[in-house]
Amino acid sequence: MSGFSETIMRERLMRLTNTTHSIQTLSMWILHHQKKNADAILDTWLKEVRSNTDSERLLSLMNLANDVIQNARKKAPPFMNAFYEVLQPAVVHISKNADQFHRQLLERILSVWRERAIYSAENLDLLVNCLQEASISTPNLISDPESPIRTDSPLLPSHSPSRSLDNSKINLLRRLEDPASADVKIRQIIAAYPEAIANPLLLKEIKTSEEVAALMAKTVEAVPVVDAYCTRLQDELKERQNLQYLMADYIKALDQANERNKALLDSVKKGISRLDAEKKELAKHIDSLPGN
Repeated sequence: MSGFSETIMRERLMRLTNTTHSIQTLSMWILHHQKKNADAILDTWLKEVRSNTDSERLLSLMNLANDVIQNARKKAPPFMNAFYEVLQPAVVHISKNADQFHRQLLERILSVWRERAIYSAENLDLLVNCLQEASISTPNLISDPESPIRTDSPLLPSHSPSRSLDNSKINLLRRLEDPASADVKIRQIIAAYPEAIANPLLLKEIKTSEEVAALMAKTVEAVPVVDAYCTRLQDELKERQNLQYLMADYIKALDQANERNKALLDSVKKGISRLDAEKKELAKHIDSLPGN
């Protein structure tokens, strides 16, 4: 494993992508070097966060932190605790610059930390508060039930959960339209390799050195193909997990909007009933006037 320097780490962070392989590889490298270079690692990571405003890039850095922190829990608890010191400014920066979809994914990371007791409830509450306070200026998925409704408008409030389907979500759905798991061509290529590559029991049937050489050649040929396909499958799994989180939040928003719309409908019905009653009283009053 290569040595450590801040320059090397910056270069590795620049090459980081939001894939399982990329994140886990850099996470292992960081954990390998954290004992002697903890301060430099944390400082470099935070600088990289602060120098970026792209939502996907910020999520990649946060996913890296998540992998490092969860693995450090058993391997290097002091480093896990030290990492918390840079999380608060990082969360504030990410909250101010990331779009709503990526803030939801950040919320999911914090929820996982709470479920697994990675940090104390008090410390996680501070991070959640940082996330929420920085997001106050962003419009909610649904309208505020306390906001006044214009009586001169025939339309319901314009805020809608459907507006949460921003470009990031649409791109995610489009990528899953052609997933690795449905790549028939590559699956056929892998299936065509000798079964003995994956089944050691079949090696007993090999009798000659020529057969050994042929199997070795096929194995060398198959390894990069299978590795690349496994990486694609891991990426697909992560995207499906992200989509699952998104849809759970989206369904929750729809349920909340439904409840608020029901409350609005009930309020309007009561208003109509009140107006009808007042209209009847007014009619009675008019009928009782002299001359009628």
